[in-house]
Amino acid sequence: AADVGLVLGGRAVALVVCLLVGGAIADRVRRSRVLIGADAFRAVLLLLVALSLSALPLAALPLVTALVGAAEALSRPASRSLVPKLLPQDLLERGNALVSAAQRGSAVLGALVGATAVTLVGVRPALLATSAVFALGALVMLRLDDAAPSRAGRKAVLADAADGMRAVRQRPWVMAVMGTVCLQLFAGTAPALTLLPLVAREDFGGEFAYGVVLAAMGLGALPAILLAGRWRPKARGRVSMLVLTCYALVPLSLAVPFPLPVVVLCFALGGFAVEIYFVYWISALQRAFPDTVLGKVFALDQLGAYALLPVGFVLVGPLVTLVGATTTLLAGAALVAASSLLCLLVPGVAHFQNPTPHPEDQPREPAA
Repeated sequence: AADVGLVLGGRAVALVVCLLVGGAIADRVRRSRVLIGADAFRAVLLLLVALSLSALPLAALPLVTALVGAAEALSRPASRSLVPKLLPQDLLERGNALVSAAQRGSAVLGALVGATAVTLVGVRPALLATSAVFALGALVMLRLDDAAPSRAGRKAVLADAADGMRAVRQRPWVMAVMGTVCLQLFAGTAPALTLLPLVAREDFGGEFAYGVVLAAMGLGALPAILLAGRWRPKARGRVSMLVLTCYALVPLSLAVPFPLPVVVLCFALGGFAVEIYFVYWISALQRAFPDTVLGKVFALDQLGAYALLPVGFVLVGPLVTLVGATTTLLAGAALVAASSLLCLLVPGVAHFQNPTPHPEDQPREPAA
């Protein structure tokens, strides 16, 4: 378990450390080129790992996963800030919904195909196939024709990153939502994911129930993707935060001795809530910030969301020992629900936009 944690931790640490750099690069270089570089790097890295697999010590695996995490950190801000360069304002929700559907679908399919490939043909062929997929992604990205960022007034990378932080601070509603989601991941996601295997084993018979519950969250996101891509409520922020209170059902379902079908339903509703919020939130950020800082803003969004999650994972064990699993989960559920409702008190959150227009705000589509 310690070895697995070390390997997974390498990716997580690199992801957090490199996100701000990735955001700054996304605003300085053609974003399609950033994505091409990240995919090409991962293709070469996995090819080298596959070819040297028999000689690769276990101690090197955290370094490999850290390099993968660094490439992911470079590509995330670029991919999200590229969408408004390719689509008109009125299609952002639909475009982001399609991107989310592709990401969720590939995650599920990738895990299934990867596990099957390792079982049937072994680790080396599976790694070679994954390397080929990344190489194909880089080749496909060559067809994107996004404009190169202006070089006028370009600053050092650290000063550039500070511009992104300044832009976020100038929009209190953005800071409020980022803080809310950070708290929800810390208080709701960390205890739920940590204690789910224990609950599944003790109450529902083991690993099969664990897999079913996790799959339910992914499946619950699918109808949300379809809905958010087409439904355009006037107060998208209010809809998002109210729906996000349903995420409290995730830790709540593990705190109360519900039967397995109820837990599955609660996790599905949690996945639905997160995806509704996600599509509207990403689209709102794409409208609220100028293109010159958009990559940095998305890096800060990711960094803020996951900053406390590792801390939450670490604290779950001591909290359960101190107050018990039920109290830990109930407290997490209460914080998730309360934080969503309290966030709506901040001006601008209800519509995911400044109450008064900011000089750098992007033109908005008419409210539907």
